[in-house]
Amino acid sequence: MVFAASTVLAACDPSSAFFGFMGVTSAIVFANLGAAYGTAKSGVGISSMGVMRPDLVMRSIIPVVMAGVLGIYGLITAVIINGKLDTPATYSSYSGYAHLGAKMAT
Repeated sequence: MVFAASTVLAACDPSSAFFGFMGVTSAIVFANLGAAYGTAKSGVGISSMGVMRPDLVMRSIIPVVMAGVLGIYGLITAVIINGKLDTPATYSSYSGYAHLGAKMAT
């Protein structure tokens, strides 16, 4: 099939790549902000656990590990979305909004 230039430009909006890359950026930023916040709150919990119940300090390490897993999950999501980004000629607006929404939903 042969398409006119106006048809291709209408189907592949140049701003769609912006939304796709915003999905990648938000995957990294929001996941690592959440992981940092979780690690900070867990550190406070570990400190108070060390004062109140020193025998249970090792049990309070689990939330720190889980917060680290959250950061790694955001990295994996960003790599997967980045792998799906195509050339600007074939990257549609639907794909851009879908990649932005993929991180916003998680």
